[in-house]
Amino acid sequence: MQNSRVPLSASPPFSRLQLNQFIARRWLPLGYLVLLSGLFWVGERNHYSKLYYLLMAFPALLGLIAQPRALLQLLRTPIALAFLAFAAWLLLSLSWTSSTENLASLAKRPLYVFMLFTSCTLMVLHDERMLPRLLRLGAGLALVAALVIQSLHFLTPPPDGRLIGTGGLINPLLTSHVLGFFCIYWLAAWATEGKSLRVYGLLGAAVLLGAVLATGSRTPLMAIGLASLWLALMAPQRRTLYLIGGLSIAGLLLAFCFPDLLLARGLSYRPQLWTAAFEQHQTQPWLGLGYDAPLQLWIESFTYPFADPHNTGLAVALELGLIGLLLWLVLYGLTLATCVRHRTDRRFQLASTLVIYGLAAGMTEGSSFLSRPNESWFLIWIPLSMVAALSISQRLQAAKP
Repeated sequence: MQNSRVPLSASPPFSRLQLNQFIARRWLPLGYLVLLSGLFWVGERNHYSKLYYLLMAFPALLGLIAQPRALLQLLRTPIALAFLAFAAWLLLSLSWTSSTENLASLAKRPLYVFMLFTSCTLMVLHDERMLPRLLRLGAGLALVAALVIQSLHFLTPPPDGRLIGTGGLINPLLTSHVLGFFCIYWLAAWATEGKSLRVYGLLGAAVLLGAVLATGSRTPLMAIGLASLWLALMAPQRRTLYLIGGLSIAGLLLAFCFPDLLLARGLSYRPQLWTAAFEQHQTQPWLGLGYDAPLQLWIESFTYPFADPHNTGLAVALELGLIGLLLWLVLYGLTLATCVRHRTDRRFQLASTLVIYGLAAGMTEGSSFLSRPNESWFLIWIPLSMVAALSISQRLQAAKP
């Protein structure tokens, strides 16, 4: 009697295709949602980073091994190539940095960001609609979180009256960056999506704008305004004009009814810090001080130095020199050029608005331009990786017969 059993090698319990699908359709989407919402509910900030490593960085690496064509698609993307060039220069600068951090630990940070690019690519290769859907779901979770933290804030207000947040959110300014990111998302979704999102978009934006105002931070307000102007240019229509008009009226009412919110703290020594940073930059203009080099910015009337220039571009120039700044500008230039080229696509309209929000917020805040996962990723790497992945999806669609 013949043995009818099929050899084990002919029916593997978990094939490469199944592994790819599990990573791209289950593991990475969960990780992306945790990345978008985790700061609201993860108690310890280092746990937030560890969750990213477990739910995004590690499966993205597995996905690259199981599906090498994803890497080939990334390497055909100008945005990803620009990031790799920037990361290579950053790694080279470790040879002359005076950072007290472990160099091996610093060298891993560009890899973490590249795994975000990889994660987004793997997801759009399996389903081009997944990334926008996950972003919307993350924005919905942020809306719920904003309602919760505002309720807690008004029930037990802090001594200085500024909203801080829950979970890993520990600073009103950093909290405002995350809230502002989701606020401009809902505004852009309202302006670019169909009728089904019009009411929800406005309600979501209103709740998150109220949370931003409760933080007392002015930077995200400026960034939301500039991002809205960009959106009006990318999607010139009646709704974007209404958006600009509504924000202008809201700004005037805010200045009239709550002038202290905008004027009480003056310019927060930003011009003096920028001047001190520019002077320090002149000591090593081309190469910079090296990635993560400690900064000492002295300004008058203070007996201690500042370690943050409060400008992302200046921070890049200080640490990586003019060469690093040029690579940084190329990265953003290619990103925005890609968005303009596909400006009739609603996905690029929304994603580019998030890019502009991050750029504008970085004009007065955000020296942590390449770090472990934290609030700065909402300003820089989440928008950039999204545009890179969308451009891959667009290229593959255009190549179909």
